[in-house]
Amino acid sequence: MSRQSASTVIDRTPEEVFAYMDDVSLEGEWQPNLHAAEQDPPGQSKVGTHKRYVTKFLGREVANTYVVTDIEPGRRVVYETTKDSTITATSEITWERIGSGTKVTMVIEGKPKGALKLIPRKVLEAAYRERLESALESLKERLETGA
Repeated sequence: MSRQSASTVIDRTPEEVFAYMDDVSLEGEWQPNLHAAEQDPPGQSKVGTHKRYVTKFLGREVANTYVVTDIEPGRRVVYETTKDSTITATSEITWERIGSGTKVTMVIEGKPKGALKLIPRKVLEAAYRERLESALESLKERLETGA
C-alpha cells in the first residue's frame, strides 16, 4: 500500500476536535466499521499509548494495534502498528486552526501483511482512501451537528 490522505474542515477548535478524536470510547461514533476499540493506559494519549482496534475491512475482520510514537496534543499525533497487526503502517493526524475551525488531515502509509497481501494494490488503496474520507465525513457531521 502506498500513502493515502484526506482532509476536512470542522467548525470547532483544534482542542475540541483533538479531545473528541483522542477519546477511544467515542471512536465508534465516527470510525466506519469499527467493532471494538481499547486503549492502554486510559486517558489522554501520550508517547507509548497503545490503541487496539478490531474493524471490518474488505469483508474481513482485522485487528491492529497502534502505538503513539509522537504527539503534540491538538496539533499532531503519529501512530505505528505493532508486529502483531494485520498491516505495517504509520498513521498521522494533524489539526490546524483555520479561521474559527480546524482542518483535520489523516494520513496512512504502509503495506499489508498475511492474507491482505493477496488483494490487488489498487483495491487496497481505494479502500483505505474511502475509509479515510468516510471517517472524516462522519467526524465532521458528529462534531458540527451532534448526529
